[in-house]
Amino acid sequence: MKILRIFGSIGLVIFTILLIMGCGRGPGSDSTSNEYLKAISTISSSVINALKGTKIPILNHIKSPSLQENNLVSYGFRSSSYSGSCFSSTRNAIEGDHHILFVTMVEGKYDNCAIQVTDSEGNMSEPLQVPSFRVDFTAPELSQIGEFRVQSRNVEIGIKASEAGSLVYSGKSDVMISFPGDGQYSDCELMLIDASGNKSQPLPLGTVLIDATPPVLAEIKPVAKKIHTNRPSYSFKTSKSGTLNFNGKCKGNVDKAVVGINHIALLTAEPGNYDDCSITLTDSSNNQSKPLKISPFVVVGGQS
Repeated sequence: MKILRIFGSIGLVIFTILLIMGCGRGPGSDSTSNEYLKAISTISSSVINALKGTKIPILNHIKSPSLQENNLVSYGFRSSSYSGSCFSSTRNAIEGDHHILFVTMVEGKYDNCAIQVTDSEGNMSEPLQVPSFRVDFTAPELSQIGEFRVQSRNVEIGIKASEAGSLVYSGKSDVMISFPGDGQYSDCELMLIDASGNKSQPLPLGTVLIDATPPVLAEIKPVAKKIHTNRPSYSFKTSKSGTLNFNGKCKGNVDKAVVGINHIALLTAEPGNYDDCSITLTDSSNNQSKPLKISPFVVVGGQS
């Protein structure tokens, strides 16, 4: 019976070869003969193994390569000769899941690593191609470009990075950093972590003064409702110092104000109703107050 199975296998192989040649896929030239023979050899081997009931080991991926401590790369597969640029910490495999370490790694991209398992009967599995991975031990570098710019509670800073990472992209980039509230911050720093988990040295930001609170104005002493002067006195209070801006028909004799109560003179060009006048104040951080409406008044003739 065994002899019949062997002859049956040989006959099936011969039939397969003839079938390929009959379909016009036989070797037409010396340049293609090697590929043809290789294909025939593969088909013959697989057919014979199937007829003999031979089970070759089967490998599957279960965990992608990842960089671990001490520059080792871990990898998981299910079912060990190795090929390519990878060397493993073990050369034995049992049925089931395996987690191995590739050792003696240097920086670079690895895209030619493969694993094969040979069982106790000498049957070798098909090569299991390990997904490509990159080994990177070099920490990224960060440096600041120019001065940072404060915008409300945000600070925009120019950064130069040596490689891509979780903070900025490779090359020159602008980063916006947010702060929780007003105040002086002197312990802030940036750090870049690349795709391999390497961390850059901290980049200190120095002292950052955040001021996003607008000034608040309040009227203290309004102008009398009817006056005979073109320079009426006016008093208001401000929570912050800054630059004054007058709107409407009124002008002021000053353009600055200090924290607290300020006494100024309003300049009126001619007699009439002054009911559209207002003041705004802009502080040193470019925060602008809401307009303070000046209570309406009337300038009558006979100004002094």
